[in-house]
Amino acid sequence: MRRFNKQQIIEQLGLFSALLEFHGANKFKVRAFDNAAAALGSDPASMEELTAESRRLEELEGIGPSTAALIRELYETGKSHDIEKMLEAAPRDIEVLMTVPQLGPKKIRVLYDALGIESIADLEVALSDGRVAEVPGFGGKTVEKILNALELFRESLGLHLLSTAEETVAPVMLALRDMGEVIRVEVAGSLRRKCETIGDVDLVASSGNPAQVISNFTELPHVLEVVELGRTQATVFLNGAVKATLRVVGDDEFAPALFWHTGNGEHVAEFISRAGEKNLRVEECGIFRTGPAGSDDNRLVIKTEQEIYALLEMDTIEPELREGRGELNAAAAHALPTLVTREDYRGVLHVHSTWSDGQKSIREMARAALQEQNCSYLGICDHSEVAVYAGGVKREDIARQHKEIDAINEEMHGDAFRVLKGCECDILADGSLDYSDEILSRMDFVVASVHSRFNMSAEEMTERLLAAVENPYTTILGHLTGRLLLSRSPYAFDMNAVLQRCADTGTIVEINADPHRLDLDWSHIHAAAEMGVRFAVNPDAHSTEGLDNIHYGISIARKGWLAADQVINTLSAEEFLKLAAEIRAEKMKSKK
Repeated sequence: MRRFNKQQIIEQLGLFSALLEFHGANKFKVRAFDNAAAALGSDPASMEELTAESRRLEELEGIGPSTAALIRELYETGKSHDIEKMLEAAPRDIEVLMTVPQLGPKKIRVLYDALGIESIADLEVALSDGRVAEVPGFGGKTVEKILNALELFRESLGLHLLSTAEETVAPVMLALRDMGEVIRVEVAGSLRRKCETIGDVDLVASSGNPAQVISNFTELPHVLEVVELGRTQATVFLNGAVKATLRVVGDDEFAPALFWHTGNGEHVAEFISRAGEKNLRVEECGIFRTGPAGSDDNRLVIKTEQEIYALLEMDTIEPELREGRGELNAAAAHALPTLVTREDYRGVLHVHSTWSDGQKSIREMARAALQEQNCSYLGICDHSEVAVYAGGVKREDIARQHKEIDAINEEMHGDAFRVLKGCECDILADGSLDYSDEILSRMDFVVASVHSRFNMSAEEMTERLLAAVENPYTTILGHLTGRLLLSRSPYAFDMNAVLQRCADTGTIVEINADPHRLDLDWSHIHAAAEMGVRFAVNPDAHSTEGLDNIHYGISIARKGWLAADQVINTLSAEEFLKLAAEIRAEKMKSKK
């Protein structure tokens, strides 16, 4: 019997919480299991360690005896009697229905009781024939939102966040590297290219004993189901329903195979065409030099991807850029940028604290930025007052927050670390900022973001954003498109007009590194940079763990062709403050 691992148990606790809500349990009981899932996820111990010691689970905050018993049952048996019982009394496809944006357990319950809806197919029929609109609480706007959510659901089917895919594959890669039969192994495909969302995961390994590697791979505890099995290739479902294919080749085939399975179709096809002009034939597991008519093709000895690009007298193209968007021309002209790296990153901007909806104090966030992220400054950007849902900082409390920051800076002076005074100020419907100019003038910098009225027309939203960009106090334009990956589409507006205005005014555009956002989309970054836009890679962290989002933001910056000097987080605190002051001064000057 296969045991559940920690991630699976966390997911089951989330399912249990949702089922409780569906069945009408009180909100405190529902929240208790969400808290238990968070507690389990934040504890570094393995399930074996947590269940081996007497009452070890109960020592975690938020996990009582009954929750601990459920966790132990899931770990030891791979199932839960209570969850199975609740699923029997719920729509047969409730787990799928709950993945549709706009459909929570309570709405599903209403539709189940009123219309007997048990699946996506049932829901689509009931929406199309008008029955959903007749259910109390499901008016025209709600129906429209559900229809839009269903469309997004269809587009997102089988996709996972970049962060989910990376976290799921990480222990698998460790296990593969520990196998004695494996010589080399790397992630390939869209995950290696750092796409925001990932479908199937590709892995490439080399070995002298492919069959044994494949056998070992399919027996890993991270594998839930084997889909296809061959002597040199296997496709499986990993935890979280992430589909992965491992291909095992000889070590002399490894570099060509990794190249072949990393670039997207356009990149590989264009490379093959260019290679043909030099009498080279590129195949999945080898590159051959074509001889005179009637002679045998000669297989080239290729050990690295660098050697592959060198065959065409090109610079090596980083995996993130292999999207068929002019990178081969740039590589041939030796005009590729030196991409920004995590090591270039010096200052964290746009984080939240307990002053709004953050989970940690300013002091805790500052210490984590210094000690865990090796940064020299931190920009606190708690929400502005209108964001009541996020505990926005009231105007009369800003002086107290700034006094706390001054005290922390005095404490950390010896560490050469500085906390900057900022805010994430809501852009109101007319494009004005939530705080008054007098309050904003006290800030070292301001991140201006849209958090409401997403359904404005494209013309209205464009004017709203342009007004915010022109505001002298807007230093950084936050999560520009408002999208939430796999759950909310971007709002409509004129992207080019807004980016051009940012370039003209010096306003910095955020690359929001929260894995659910990764906004601005990488496909717009390169063109914006050519306009002259500079970027801030901001974690939008609400906890010390959230600071790790920097990693995902740097990946997207690299995917957008950005060099270190185009990312303002590579500046020192003094350099950034000087830049922020210059942006403000120039905007004020132009308004006179």
